[in-house]
Amino acid sequence: MPRPIKSGLEFEAAFPVKGRILETLLCPDCEAEGYIRIRVARDPKKGWGYDPKAAASYVDIYGLDPRDSYSKARAGEWAEGRVICFGFLKRVRAGRITTVGPVLESGSRLIGAVRVNSKVEIDFGLFQSELAFASDEERRKILNEAGLRDGSYVATDVGVDIELKRWGSKETIVRHR
Repeated sequence: MPRPIKSGLEFEAAFPVKGRILETLLCPDCEAEGYIRIRVARDPKKGWGYDPKAAASYVDIYGLDPRDSYSKARAGEWAEGRVICFGFLKRVRAGRITTVGPVLESGSRLIGAVRVNSKVEIDFGLFQSELAFASDEERRKILNEAGLRDGSYVATDVGVDIELKRWGSKETIVRHR
């Protein structure tokens, strides 16, 4: 088992989702927060729908809900919102991006490819993150210290939050723009 990644460059990425709520759960430890599990299409460019019998067509995202939607939304409804992934990055030796398995949840180990051009982008397959820097000089210094350049690979133990905007029937959610 790899050691947890605790320090390094930080990243945060947010991306929109539409999918079916599978589970809403009150946190059993603190009873002040909740979790949502939502099933979304693995490739939303092909549409928001997926085939529940074909596991390769969807991914389940399980994350903390900071807006108390877990107490209002119900399992079986469709929802629209955004997923926020965050964590620390560490350079690793890898030859490819790891695809997200059947579930994306906090603590999942992801490997992404680094692209350095006018921006610094990390491609994790399911989502991309763009790193921001105060200046070009700071960018060069930080990337040099981290050993990152175009074509490098990084790993993260990702944190996942889910923020729902709306929920209801599939027709209402999928057709809304």
